[in-house]
Amino acid sequence: MKTAADLRKIDYGYKYFIEQIRTEYGHTASSHAFVSLYLWQKCMNLSLLCEKDFFAVKCGGDSENMWFFPCGNPEKTYSFICENISDKSFSLCYLRDCDKEFLEQRFSGKWSFRHADESDEYICGNEEYINLAGGRFSEIRRKLRKIDRNFNVTVREISDETLGDGLKVCDKWYETDHSTGKNGLTDDMIAEKALNERKQLGINGIIMYADGIPVSVFAGFPLSYDTADVLIGKCTPDAPSGTAYYALHEYIKTLSGKFTYCNHEEDLGIEGIRTMKESLCPIKKARMWEAFLI
Repeated sequence: MKTAADLRKIDYGYKYFIEQIRTEYGHTASSHAFVSLYLWQKCMNLSLLCEKDFFAVKCGGDSENMWFFPCGNPEKTYSFICENISDKSFSLCYLRDCDKEFLEQRFSGKWSFRHADESDEYICGNEEYINLAGGRFSEIRRKLRKIDRNFNVTVREISDETLGDGLKVCDKWYETDHSTGKNGLTDDMIAEKALNERKQLGINGIIMYADGIPVSVFAGFPLSYDTADVLIGKCTPDAPSGTAYYALHEYIKTLSGKFTYCNHEEDLGIEGIRTMKESLCPIKKARMWEAFLI
């Protein structure tokens, strides 16, 4: 069994290593992307176990034995689970459907599963949201038209010049009360860290202004060859109704011709976030599971 001495802090030195393994083994979930792991490591108490063509992420304190489902060589994944399976507190999270099938086939009858719907990832087609055609998008079209009628909207790329405006949006957003997710997670100043380190993390995005005032920031990063991850979506409390849809629309337009899909990540079980992401008419939800030893 691996000990604390085998674990590493998730820093930039592991960025290429993690992304190379994700790419080689076709792991496209946002949960295992370097950007996600790096930004959430403090909030989730994450640490990294890495070997050649394999990595696993531990979450929680030293007394806990919960891990993200490993990424990489299937035989090393099998060996890792065998090392831990005698510990009844050993559990796994952020399993895709194929990871669940792996456990069912290689460790038949040893696991129970919970569909962690708060961690399901919303996958949407970019051109669909750019065009907003058909009845299913009629309410969003109405919101966008209303903003255009009542406000002078400008959109600027996040840059050294506009970064301060993006941070102002985040500061105002944090001043309001926000729900805690079903899994206890909160957005613990993640957006500011992401914006301040956007160049190192490969994050790009836009800031939306209404009558010259910054009201929203949206940003993300390449998740795979055809999918971008929408990492940040913040609006000020006094932003016009429908601003989130408008700013998202502008951000996705910058991805046209580069990425076919966007991964809008999970909803954390928060009803307001779930309602909005469902309204984007996702083409699929990438299901996530938790696994517990029987």
